[in-house]
Amino acid sequence: MRKLAAAALVGVLVAVLPATAALAADPKPDIAVTSAADKANYAEGETFTITVTVKNKSSVDAKRVHYTGGDSEGVDGVAYGKLSTGFDLAAGATKTVQITGKTNHLAWQSGYGFVAFSLAADNGEANDADNTTSVRLLVAGAFDDLGGYVFQGESSGAEWTPETPGVPGVKVVATSADGKTKYAEAITDAKGLFRFARLPAGNVLLTFNAPAGWKVLTGENGEDDHTLAQVRADDSDEPRIFVPAKKVAVSSPSVSPSQSQSPSPSPSASAGPGLSVTGDNTAGPGLPVTGDKTMLLVGAAAVAVAVGIALVLVARRRRVHLQA
Repeated sequence: MRKLAAAALVGVLVAVLPATAALAADPKPDIAVTSAADKANYAEGETFTITVTVKNKSSVDAKRVHYTGGDSEGVDGVAYGKLSTGFDLAAGATKTVQITGKTNHLAWQSGYGFVAFSLAADNGEANDADNTTSVRLLVAGAFDDLGGYVFQGESSGAEWTPETPGVPGVKVVATSADGKTKYAEAITDAKGLFRFARLPAGNVLLTFNAPAGWKVLTGENGEDDHTLAQVRADDSDEPRIFVPAKKVAVSSPSVSPSQSQSPSPSPSASAGPGLSVTGDNTAGPGLPVTGDKTMLLVGAAAVAVAVGIALVLVARRRRVHLQA
């Protein structure tokens, strides 16, 4: 029985090992895709062409690379061409194909349309991270108003209601999404409301500059002072942007000890004829005036000594004269 069991185990190993080795030796292709539109801006109803670059990054031939699904908005009649029927792509090879379509009125209202899609091969995909691509098609021409509220809240997740107090005096600057072109600026009123008139449709960047004692809470963690907003040409004039702000302590400017002491007035002094005493010592030659009286005392002592010597000499001359 032991011999039969051993023989059976050997048979299983002989059958399984080749299959395992075959699986390990069967890598899948790695399809990477990028895309680019043929123009920077389009008009409503204009035909666009998107060039799609497909690369097989692996050492395995890709069998029937094809479009597998995606999404689009603001476009009509997207034709995927060879990406619909599929094509083989050798290991390490690159191929470019084109897809076409037209922008529609929704793209004009929003300022852009887009096309996004994924590709795959029939014999699998080694890496799903780079087989999806998207293209934004800018459509200029539409303008509309944009408004919102800066309201009192303790976190970036605070919700606005009509009863929520606003934050007045917040400066809001509207620029292009990349921040390079300034469109307009506004100041929130007593209710925290701000409004821009006639901004171009599309994404705009709103930057908030709150007055002292307030911090605007935008971004995922409330640490930003800006946010992207969508301008859309439609019939609604309702405010669309709601930004919380919380009260913060106002730090007083620090004052150094030297700045806190007021300068002492310059001492006044009178000078005799021929002496000049000024605060900045810019006048002609004169005796220096210092805070102590050491030099004056030395001068007085010298005069006293000289007078004493003179009196002694006069007395001696009178004595000699009387003796004669």
